[in-house]
Amino acid sequence: MKTKKLIQLISQNLRRNRKNLVFSSIGIVMGISSFVFFIALGNGIQKVVSTEIFPIDANRIQVVTRTAQFGGLAAGRIIDDEIIENLEKLDGVFAVYPRMKLNFLATSALEGRDISPAAIQMLSRIPGITPAMVRAVRGVRMWLEIMGDGIDPRLVEKDVVAGSFQDPGPGKPIPVLLSRRMVEIYNGSFASARSLPRISEIVLPFLPAIPLTLNNSFIKRGVGGKREQTKAKVVGLSRHALMGGITIPLETARRLNQRFSGKQAAHTYDAAIVEVSSSDYLGPVQETVKAMGLDIDISERRMAEGVGLIVLLVTLGFSLISLIIVGIAAVSIAHTFFMIIFERKREIGLLRSVGASRADIRRVILGEASFVGLVGSIAGTGLGWAGCLIADLVVAGFLPDFPFKPESFFVYSAWLFVGAVGFAIFFCTVGAFFPAYRAAAIDPARALTGR
Repeated sequence: MKTKKLIQLISQNLRRNRKNLVFSSIGIVMGISSFVFFIALGNGIQKVVSTEIFPIDANRIQVVTRTAQFGGLAAGRIIDDEIIENLEKLDGVFAVYPRMKLNFLATSALEGRDISPAAIQMLSRIPGITPAMVRAVRGVRMWLEIMGDGIDPRLVEKDVVAGSFQDPGPGKPIPVLLSRRMVEIYNGSFASARSLPRISEIVLPFLPAIPLTLNNSFIKRGVGGKREQTKAKVVGLSRHALMGGITIPLETARRLNQRFSGKQAAHTYDAAIVEVSSSDYLGPVQETVKAMGLDIDISERRMAEGVGLIVLLVTLGFSLISLIIVGIAAVSIAHTFFMIIFERKREIGLLRSVGASRADIRRVILGEASFVGLVGSIAGTGLGWAGCLIADLVVAGFLPDFPFKPESFFVYSAWLFVGAVGFAIFFCTVGAFFPAYRAAAIDPARALTGR
């Protein structure tokens, strides 16, 4: 049978049995829609975890000092200028970005009523800042113990949006980076509960400098040495910034450590981020780092992989349920085609008697089933996509802001839609496989004589 005739016959049979096929394909539509919904949801959560909560750099590792453990290895070498130079000389290393902890105490005390009227007026002009937020800022009373570290400006140059992240020298406001995760938690809980403005890159240029007292503590008494009054100006948000503290330029941290803690503190680092030119160098570089008496910090990578595995397992569970629904629908389709074949018994016998082969009969039945799968998958994909949009609207309209709340919880990909269509056609074809062979096996003489 020629292809054109085959398509015409399939189309004619589909029109004749459209009611039965529509009802039998409802399971396909529901299963594919839930498949699209849960896979897109899993992809969206995975994206938030991997890019916002626990971002992972493929070509970077964080080198730290090896700590002594009971029954284990002895403590390793400290990270100093010599270690940094040796790391930079390793084969495949593109750059090394040192991190230096601030080895002195610092505090910040901010009274909203002390903010200048000009700064308040500038803040009130920012889009999205309400009068209630301005009043809340004027009523702020804040006393903080400040933790901090210094970081190589090259690592965070793309995160600086409100000034320069370089050592300003003595007597000038210190540029500061805040952790994106810390700011996200502030925006999603602290700010909304107290009607304070949310912090973003748009707001940063309008924020006033914050008073900062170096070599001082509200908690620990008897801090030796002279205090220094200065200010800190937030110039950007970075995932490389210290969580629960501030991050300043490396040279600023070096200068202040030397002033308040001595020369050694100005040349000792608590970590170094090593960037390799290709992921092929990661293994050899890690082995060399451990041979130098240092260690690799993989805590965040482990947390990211752990959360990602949980999300993956839950997504696979719901996807399996969706495929089970599609499989049950395939059984329904098989039952429908068995019924259709019984009704078409004489017709099939007539086709065989005028020259149609067994293979032609099988192609007709399987072609009808494939078309049902195609239409069902398109309808199911559309229904699943609509469900994703409705879920996003419900979350945006009825749920309050919370940390790391994305604009959309769903991520779509081409393979998702191709996979949905492929699964639907596959299950429908499998469901019609035995009816097709039953139809092909019909004896033309018996079918025409009614035996």
